[in-house]
Amino acid sequence: MKDSVGDPKFPIWLIGNSPPKNWVDKLDTPLDPRHSARHSIWTSVADPMQDRLYRQGKLRLDTSRPYIRNAKLSLNEDTQLSQERLRKLLDKYRPNLVLTFGANAFMTALSASGETAQKDYKTTKLLGEQFRSRIEKYDEHRVNIIPLLHVSIARGRFLEGHRDFVGPYGGLPPNYFDYVGTKLADLLLAKFSDKQIWID
Repeated sequence: MKDSVGDPKFPIWLIGNSPPKNWVDKLDTPLDPRHSARHSIWTSVADPMQDRLYRQGKLRLDTSRPYIRNAKLSLNEDTQLSQERLRKLLDKYRPNLVLTFGANAFMTALSASGETAQKDYKTTKLLGEQFRSRIEKYDEHRVNIIPLLHVSIARGRFLEGHRDFVGPYGGLPPNYFDYVGTKLADLLLAKFSDKQIWID
């Protein structure tokens, strides 16, 4: 598997946790589009995001260009090494928006960017709180790390995952995919309208 895919100069990055254990020798890239994880964690958010972008601004994000990698390049890579590798890339390219999938990728990216994690963000509720807080405090002059969920939204406790991430902010019944897609679209429309991220 390649370490990454996409353009590191693109202002939006996607960071997964690690290669899928049973498929690492059969897939080509992180978040390989043939693997179901990509569609349960990214496509499911990107679809409502693209819908809102088009309805509100007649725009579509060019989803073929974001830089995509895993926080860990191998299943047994040391967390410290993962952070150091990612730190060098963040320092070099300074992306505006880094979307992380799951608590481990989020905390690795935080440390790599020089932020100190205030707590262990292992619960869906805590990740939802961080998502809202970081969307509200977005700063175009720095690297903004924003957490999304990983496989928890596709497993047996998926209804609780929707409820816990969204909280009382996304309507009833709570829908993580629509909530996150809408929030990301609104962020892109407000802060990225003049950037070269759109399909011509």
